[in-house]
Amino acid sequence: MKKFVYVALFCTMAVVDAGFASSYGGGDHGGVGGGYDGGYGGGYGGSGYGGGYGGSGYGGGAGHAEQLSHTVEIEKPVPIPIYKHVGIPIPHSIPVPIPKPVAVPVPQPYPVHIHVPQPVAVPVIKTITIPVEKPVPYPVEKPVPYPIEKPVPIPVEKHIQIPIPKPVPVQVPVYKVVYHHSKH
Repeated sequence: MKKFVYVALFCTMAVVDAGFASSYGGGDHGGVGGGYDGGYGGGYGGSGYGGGYGGSGYGGGAGHAEQLSHTVEIEKPVPIPIYKHVGIPIPHSIPVPIPKPVAVPVPQPYPVHIHVPQPVAVPVIKTITIPVEKPVPYPVEKPVPYPIEKPVPIPVEKHIQIPIPKPVPVQVPVYKVVYHHSKH
């Protein structure tokens, strides 16, 4: 069964390949655009596709076919412009020397810290022994003042009131005198 399928497939492929080759310019007679005055409409009495010189059907014909197109090579001198070489500046890094300061030691006097010891007051505790004598109490005689009566006359000033007469208001009648003057 498999062999039959293979054989049928092979025959079908062969027929299709032969049909394509003859109808599309594969053979030496006719084809699409092929044959003497053939083509889609056929030539002298050709009917159908690829009719050749009186032939009918696909790519069939008894006549001789000419080639319709050929390639002709024409050489034409083309002036080639010669360009002058112009240098294009390409940016690249250029080392630029940068002067760096160099430290030169110069002798200069500078203050040097010298540790000076400072006097620190230290308390000195001395124990001084003083003999303590106990005082002995003794009687002290002090004169005490007291009043003494002396027979000395003491003047005593007595204030005596003397009456001083005061002015007494007296009622004095005051009369007002009015003078009448007549015109002459």
